[in-house]
Amino acid sequence: MRALSARQREVLEFLRAFASSHGMAPSIREVAQHFHIAPATAAEHLRALRNKHIINRSGRARSIVLVSGDPAEAVMKIPLYGRLTSPDIADNRHLMEGIVYLRRPAAGRQAHEGCFALHVRDESMRGLGIFRDDVAIFAQTGDNAPRLGDVVAAFVRGAELIRSYFPRERTGTAVLRAAHPDVPDLELENAEVHLLGVLIALQREYPH
Repeated sequence: MRALSARQREVLEFLRAFASSHGMAPSIREVAQHFHIAPATAAEHLRALRNKHIINRSGRARSIVLVSGDPAEAVMKIPLYGRLTSPDIADNRHLMEGIVYLRRPAAGRQAHEGCFALHVRDESMRGLGIFRDDVAIFAQTGDNAPRLGDVVAAFVRGAELIRSYFPRERTGTAVLRAAHPDVPDLELENAEVHLLGVLIALQREYPH
């Protein structure tokens, strides 16, 4: 690896710190704002890091990925959906809106099950700090059944829902509970509820 200049090293440390605290890469504008430089200058520093094989970067927003020999530091690319029309995530590929990034350690032990992300479309879970326009990241359930009270993505009656999950074994039903006083619980037969994934991370854009 070719030596880094002092500023390139500072940019690299910022990328690492931002990804660690936010679970995603910064934008060029955020790099520029942090160092009080022009976006074009920030892009030049990123280009230099890419040329030295320190990062990978495409033309997409927030596409910076740190190159590391340590697999624990790998960054996952996770498909983002605005809505779903099938309980099989793979069948919704035509609805994919983009890619979000999450450090593999943030996904925990469930990372091997595969992950997907949903745009939060309403305020029904705001009591748990999940707000409209957040990006909610889920680990697919696979063989790991959600625990009592986990926030899940479920496919119910032709659409996706984000709710807290409360199974009732004695009745063979499940309660999907919102975190909003105006949104009632849904109690459904287990066969009506297709569990898609368990919430593992949230990402949020803050206005500047």
